[in-house]
Amino acid sequence: MNSHGQNRHSRISIDLAAIRYNYQKLKTLSGGSQLIAVVKADAYGHGAIEIAKALPHADAFAVAAVGEAVSLRESGITQKILIMGGFISVAELQSCIDLKLDPVIHQQFHIDCLRDNPALDQIEIWMKVDSGMGRLGFPVNKVNNAIEQLEKIPTLGQMRMMSHFASADEIDNDQTEKQMKNINDLKLDHYEWGVSNSAGIIGWPKSHKTWVRSGIAMYGANPMSNRKQIRQHLRPSMTMTTIVLAVNQNKKGDVIGYAGSYICPKDMTIAVIAAGYADGYPRLKTQSSQINIQGQLCNIVGRVSMDMITVDISGLVGVKVGDEVCLFGASPEAEDIADDSLTIAYEIFCNVGSHAKRVYINRAK
Repeated sequence: MNSHGQNRHSRISIDLAAIRYNYQKLKTLSGGSQLIAVVKADAYGHGAIEIAKALPHADAFAVAAVGEAVSLRESGITQKILIMGGFISVAELQSCIDLKLDPVIHQQFHIDCLRDNPALDQIEIWMKVDSGMGRLGFPVNKVNNAIEQLEKIPTLGQMRMMSHFASADEIDNDQTEKQMKNINDLKLDHYEWGVSNSAGIIGWPKSHKTWVRSGIAMYGANPMSNRKQIRQHLRPSMTMTTIVLAVNQNKKGDVIGYAGSYICPKDMTIAVIAAGYADGYPRLKTQSSQINIQGQLCNIVGRVSMDMITVDISGLVGVKVGDEVCLFGASPEAEDIADDSLTIAYEIFCNVGSHAKRVYINRAK
């Protein structure tokens, strides 16, 4: 936790019951596949250790880097943990061996390190196939050669296969079909596979294999690009709140905020909200974004600044200093804030989660 987050007015409430509900819903949607809970980037700003502990029956977890997995092990997490970025040194490989972590193997460097290690202790690995994402993984025409090399290593444990979809959030995009064909053409069905991400779980049932993995959907955000048409009734897990710092009576023609970007078109009541980009809330606004005050959505006016946001509350009565307001949660949703900021809910969660004070609710008894 950043110390300044503890000392500011904004806070985020993390609903662990919502995390558990979403995990079970996604597991049901996956049709019996084993579900990997993705807790990289400090669980998308939710707190990786807390989220992992809230899911004692999760089939497995996934992180990006070895250090993230080490932290989980040191906190008592015993389930399988995938390292999706793999290891970057012999020392990190040794940590994987010692702590029984599952590194993702995606380049020749990894094979060489495994082959040269005299005591792998049956470490389990995941080979990543680049089926069309163009980031990490063995190209499809080099997969068989990589498998042949790995199968000659006597102290290596079970090997599983994985890949990653580039456009699964777009139902009308044929890229996912092409990637699934690339995978199926390898004819490696005798291996356990993990292909579907959150969007794959929701939008591409044919992609469900032995394993699936979910990040953003587990945190209550719908990953589909047409999310307003495909509602999955996921429960938001993060709610950002703060307080009213001041209530001002402004006249027609008054200028609000930096650069005079907003001029009051009439007499207005403006609330100054104690939050800003220092709390991880996005500065960029492409249209009138909103904040929930007294259960009503009120328009942000003027620029979001470091510590303050100005909001039109002309239609409300009785708003006063110290009142709690909701920046996002059930309404507005994080996805709504992301849409207005030309970004995605992933970034909203990660930024806010790394800045604001966290409070956890609905811990399992």
